This record gives sequence, structure tokens and C-alpha cells, in this order.
Amino acid sequence: MATRRAKKRKWHEAELVAGVRPPASGKREVGEGPDLISNLPDGVLCDIISLLPTEDGARTQILSTRWRPLFRSAPLNLDVELRRKDEPASSGLVSRILAEHQARCRRLALIWHGYESDHVFPLLNGWLESPAFKGLSEFDLWLKQEEICQKLRFVPTWEVPYGLPLSLLRLLPKLRILSIKCTCYVIHFPSTTTLAGDLHFHELKQLTLKGVVVSEGFLHGLLAGCTVLESLVLSGLEGACGFRINSSTLRRLGVSSGFGWTDELLREVIVEDAPVLEKLFLCGRDHNLSVRVLYAPKLDFLGSLPEGFTKGKLETNVLQGIVAVNLMNVVRTVKVLVLRMSPPSVDDAIDFVTFFPCLEKLYILLFRDGASKRARNHFPLGYIECLELHLKKVVLINYHGSPRDVHFARFFLLNAKVLELMEFATRKSEGRKKCISEWIASQPMKLQLDNRASQGAQFNFTDASYYDDGIHIGHIHDLTVSDPFDRSLCRCRDIDVL
Repeated sequence: MATRRAKKRKWHEAELVAGVRPPASGKREVGEGPDLISNLPDGVLCDIISLLPTEDGARTQILSTRWRPLFRSAPLNLDVELRRKDEPASSGLVSRILAEHQARCRRLALIWHGYESDHVFPLLNGWLESPAFKGLSEFDLWLKQEEICQKLRFVPTWEVPYGLPLSLLRLLPKLRILSIKCTCYVIHFPSTTTLAGDLHFHELKQLTLKGVVVSEGFLHGLLAGCTVLESLVLSGLEGACGFRINSSTLRRLGVSSGFGWTDELLREVIVEDAPVLEKLFLCGRDHNLSVRVLYAPKLDFLGSLPEGFTKGKLETNVLQGIVAVNLMNVVRTVKVLVLRMSPPSVDDAIDFVTFFPCLEKLYILLFRDGASKRARNHFPLGYIECLELHLKKVVLINYHGSPRDVHFARFFLLNAKVLELMEFATRKSEGRKKCISEWIASQPMKLQLDNRASQGAQFNFTDASYYDDGIHIGHIHDLTVSDPFDRSLCRCRDIDVL
């Protein structure tokens, strides 16, 4: 009898841990087994708990008696979202958690909604003074002030400065991940270069600054002190009109000038020496941002390029140094390209697939603002390496199915000989939910899909995958994903784009 009770108790623990209810008959089913996870050492289980969101980590206490004491001794992963109406209750709960938790806080993510932010930073400063934050390795601050842009539209930013808490500045050298995002430039970094010059960020691998005010001197000192930085996002900075990248560790870079009402926004980025840089993310709406790449021999992802971008601009403006040392005037390392095109032009498409001969994935956001261009090329084409050997995936975003769109799509259907997938992402469902299924059903006949160069190609018509060419900041920092623009891989909980 005791053995049977012990077996039932073990099954109950397995049910809670693995989410599988044992059968009523008492016989094991295929895939069911003992609770091996609970047999792991306490340190390993605490590390697992520390990777979960705060609420999920707390829920592990109800799994079994084995798990009950682990949460309080696991490094804390603290997610806090404050709104003006419930700020006192939420802040009090955080203070109580910090006072009662036995282990250090590994990560703090704070999202603040509202305009009155002058008491947020004293509150944050008080939290960070707690001994629990001495081992903080990840810090994420996001001020999402919905009304602030209208209230500050004609107010200079210096009239509403919110400097970073001194307690946070003292923690910077030990951080591994730092993200500070804000609306309408109300967070100011120190205006002098003294602090940046004195700090050395030997552990910082991931850095995001968006919508903040920072001087060029401080920004240069900050980047110079990041000796192991792997991914960097700089978006909508005010006060730093340009910067240069010289990093032997940087693998991903995302830059955007942002939108503001001053002349001190980011205008120039020069990648001088980045031997391991793999992906360069740009905002397709940036027409005034100048980006030059002088040395990035491993670059395999580029985009989104704004509409009107041509092969000539790539040669003279963006990939200036790379092209200069290549006698064939091509860039063979780039495998994924994202761009805007207005209007859809076969000739421009030919230029891009010729310029990037090893391109495997091509994402094009279609616009129809410009006048149609007279075609320079006619079918059939001569030998183009990209179309003959490499191009496997084409995604046309904002596809309408107009005669101009069909002609453009047919170019890839007739010439991409190793094409595996072509996706047509439409936005026509806006206000036309009843018509979208009929529209999708009519497209295969229009495109004459039976007449194609790659007989094994698959086709997908959708209104729910790609809406625009915005790249999620979370995807930029995820080094495990080879194609950060592939929306089928997106698992983002809070979406924020470059």
C-alpha cells in the first residue's frame, strides 16, 4: 500500500512539472516517465527559474515540495509595468519583493506608462540602491508616454530633462544587457565625457538606446568602453549627429535617425572596422541618414533600404569600402536583403540581384507612389548567378495584385530557377475582411503559377504575416536567428521596432 501511494505521489508531481496527467488506469503511456527535472541540483533549478518571467517563476512554488523553496533563493527576474492609476500599489509590491527575496536580482525590466515621470526616477533610484541589485546584469527601461509627444511638441527638450539615476550609472560597468527606450527625448545621459571615459564596460554584450538625448562625446566614450559588445541598436538619438564603429566583437548593428523636431538627430554612421559584423539593420523610412561601410567582410544581412535606392547609391554611399576593393563590383557575402521599391521595377530588381550575386532571400515592400519606369531589360534574360543558383525565397509585401504587381512578380517566377518559396503579403484586408478570401483565390490564375522556372516552388498568399519592413529590436539582438526578418519565427511579447 505504501509503495502504491508513493507511486501516485510521484505521478502527481510529474503531472505538475511536465503538464501531463497520468492515466486513471495507473499504466504509463508512451512518452511518460519519472520526474527527472526535479532531480537536478538546486543551482541548476534556480538558474531555470531565473530565466522565467516574474509571475511564472513565482508559480513554480506550487509544483511540489521540491520546488517550493527554490524561488526565494533563485536570482530574481523582475518585470514591472507601472501606470499612473496603479503606480502606488505596484511600486509597493516591488519594494516588498525586494525586501523578502533572499537572492540578488539578475534582471530588471521597467515599463512606465504616463506623462508625469519626475517621480519615476527617484522611485527607480531607491530600488537600485537596494543590496539586491548589486549583481544586476540586465536592465531594461522603457518609457511609453502616450501623450507626451503632443504636450512637448513645441517645448525644447531641456525644459523637461530626466537624468538617469546615479545608482544606475554606478551599475553600468557590471551590466551585460542595457536597454533604455523613451518617447520624445525626455531621458538625458550625462552631458560630459568624464563619466564615460572613466567607465569600462567589459561585460556589456547588448546595448539599446532609443529616443534618448546623448552627446557625441559621451556616446563615443560609451562605445569605446564596450570591449565585448555583440549587438548594438541606436535609434532616434538627439545630440549625437554621427558616430563611427570600430569593434572586433560587434556582430549586429541597427541604426535609425528617428523622427523629431530638432536638427540634432543622428545623420551619419560610418562602419570603419567591423571584422565580424554580420547584420546591418536600417530603417526604410530614413532618407536623411547616411550610412557607410568601409570594412565588414562577413556582412550577410542588409536592410531595409529606402525607396529610390539604386545600385549606384549602394556603390557610392553604403558599401563604399567593400566595393572599392572588389574588382567585380559585387558583394558576395550578403545573403538576405530587405528593401523598399516605388514603383515595382524589374530593372531595379535585376540591378540588385546582379549586385548581390549570392542573395538567397529577398524581401521587397512595394509602394506605388512613383511613376512607372520604362523597361531597359526584356525577357529572356542572360545568365544571372543569383537567379540561376541562389535565390530561394522572395517575399512581396503590400502586394495588391495589380497588373504592375503581377508583371513584377512574374519576373521572379520565370527566372528564379532554384526558388523554394514565394510569399505574397497583402494589406488589402483593411476594411475588406469579406473580400480577402476571394482576392486570394483569384491570384494563382493571374500569376499563371503553372508556368514557372522552379517547378518545386511553393506559394503563400496571406494578409497576416508581413505588414511593413520594420525590424523588431528583439530580433536584432537574438544571435541565434540567421534571418531576423522572417516573421514566422517571431515570438515577441512586446513589439518595438527599430
